[in-house]
Parts: sequence; structure tokens; C-alpha cells
Amino acid sequence: MASHSFSIPYDPKAILCDLSTPPLTSANPPVSSKLIFTHGAGGTLASPAIANFSNGFSRHMPVLCFQGNSNLGSRTKMFSAVIANQEAPTSLGGRSMGARAAVMAATDQTEHLVLISYPLHTGKQVRDQILHDISPLVKVIFVSGDGDSMCNLRKLDEVRSMMKCQSWRVVVGGADHGMDVKPKKLTEAVGIMTGEVVAGWIKGNDDSRRECRIFCDEDGEVKWTGWERAEKETAASTTAKEGSTMPEKTRSNYTIAPNGKMTVKSTTNSKSTPKRPRSDTNVDNREKKSASKRTRKTMDAVDKRYTKQDSVSGRTRAAKRAQPA
Repeated sequence: MASHSFSIPYDPKAILCDLSTPPLTSANPPVSSKLIFTHGAGGTLASPAIANFSNGFSRHMPVLCFQGNSNLGSRTKMFSAVIANQEAPTSLGGRSMGARAAVMAATDQTEHLVLISYPLHTGKQVRDQILHDISPLVKVIFVSGDGDSMCNLRKLDEVRSMMKCQSWRVVVGGADHGMDVKPKKLTEAVGIMTGEVVAGWIKGNDDSRRECRIFCDEDGEVKWTGWERAEKETAASTTAKEGSTMPEKTRSNYTIAPNGKMTVKSTTNSKSTPKRPRSDTNVDNREKKSASKRTRKTMDAVDKRYTKQDSVSGRTRAAKRAQPA
């Protein structure tokens, strides 16, 4: 993998670019097409999310990442300047705000849009209009963490169902908006895998298989499910953390069955007090107490009855003595 930096003339300041290309092998013959990609609002070309993604992507296809500012309109214009400087690139992409700029900068030659951590919503505002305006001729891939607070997966599905173009989705298990996962040492491997999956998608994709997941298994290995047929709800998506809807103390373990299906086993770290098992001794003691209580009630009733009878007998004897002889 080779990489070199250069600048593109732009007013008021030149645009810094970093081009990464795959090694020339029989599996990776020279290609003229490349992905034009940019970072988020607060990022740079050195941001881990950008470096990890481009590292994985450039193992299969060239990727040109450019440095921009945090203004969406300005970033979109810079995107257009980079596109004009290259030989009619057909694939555009970015992460977070950079993904929005990629959508807005798309041209008639654009065939693929790569949207990493697309910020679908902030509070009550939903940023879906530009997605609905994408040409039906463009293919779109979303890469979102199931812990991304700015992209609820269920809401994203609703938006995708109303888009005019075809779309694919990669869900990264345990990842937040910055594509960070726990344990942190696996973040780089997850980012690299994300880049490789997206590069493979650009090279060739199946219209009937549009869903996949990247996840960390219990042994600390990063896995990819492969592309699967779209379903309304899968065991993974219903258990996965969507935005902030899942309790913070809940985590998920993902496993792959021999048939290729992914299952999720949820575990909770919250402590709970186990119920004390019922023992025979406790049962016997409760029964003895209950029987003793019933006996006392019976004895009290008997005492009251005899006391009443004695009282009546005493009044009868006294009345007889009071009668005249």
C-alpha cells in the first residue's frame, strides 16, 4: 500500500490531499477509479476514523482523502474542486458532516456514495431531505454503529425505504458515532474491516443482499457476516443498541452459527439480589405457627362460650333464691 500527499489549488487556501493506493498484484490490477473521501466537522486526515477506514479501503482500491473546514457549504465547494481536479471520479464519500457534503457534491457522473456515520438527526431535526433527492441511478451504502446517538437504525430504515435510489447498510456492533468500540484496542481493526467491506461493495454488489454486520466476537476477533437478504427485523437489530434507547449497562455478544446466521446474547451488568430459596424447614415453621394460631383462636372461642354459660347459670340461681318461699 502506497501513500503520498499533495495539494490542490483553491482560494483562499490550497486543499491538502492524501492518496492511498493498493499494492499491484494479480488480485489488485491498476485501476483509474478512486473514492474521493473527506472527514467530519471536527476531524482531520490524521483522525483515527479516517486513517483506519482508508487503510482498509486502500488494500483493494485507491482512496483520496482531503482536508476541509467545519462549514458544510464550504466543504461542499471544496468537494467540487477536488472532483474537478481528478479524472471524473465516480465514487464519493465522507464521514459525519463529510458524508452530507458528499451527497450535496454528487454529480451526474457519480455512481456510488459512501456515507460513514451519517448524522441523520440532532434532537428533533431529521436530515433526510438530501437523501430523498439522490438520483435513482446512484447506489448508496450507509455504515453506522449501533451505538451511534446521531443515527437511530430504525429511523434510518424508514428513510431508506422512501429513498428513490438503492441503498445498502453496514451495522458495526458496539460502535459509536466516532466508530469507536470497546475494548478500545479493537477500534483500529474494526475501522480497517469497514474500509475493506466498502471497497468490496464498490467493486461488485448484489441487489438482493443489502444488509451486513461487522462485530467483535467473544474471543476479541473482528468478524463480518457477509451480505445478507434484507429483513424488517432480525434478532441482531432488535437487540442491538439503537441511539440511546438501550440501557447503558447492557452489552451484547454476537456469534455466528454454522448456517451463517448471527445471533445476539444480551447480558446485563446490573447487580440483582437473588431470591432466597424456599426450604422445607421454613415451610414447616410457617405451618406450625399457623396451626398454633388456629388452636389459640379455637381455645379462646371455647373459653368465651363456657364463660357465658357460667354467667347465665349464676343469674338463674340468684333469681331462684330471690323468690318468696
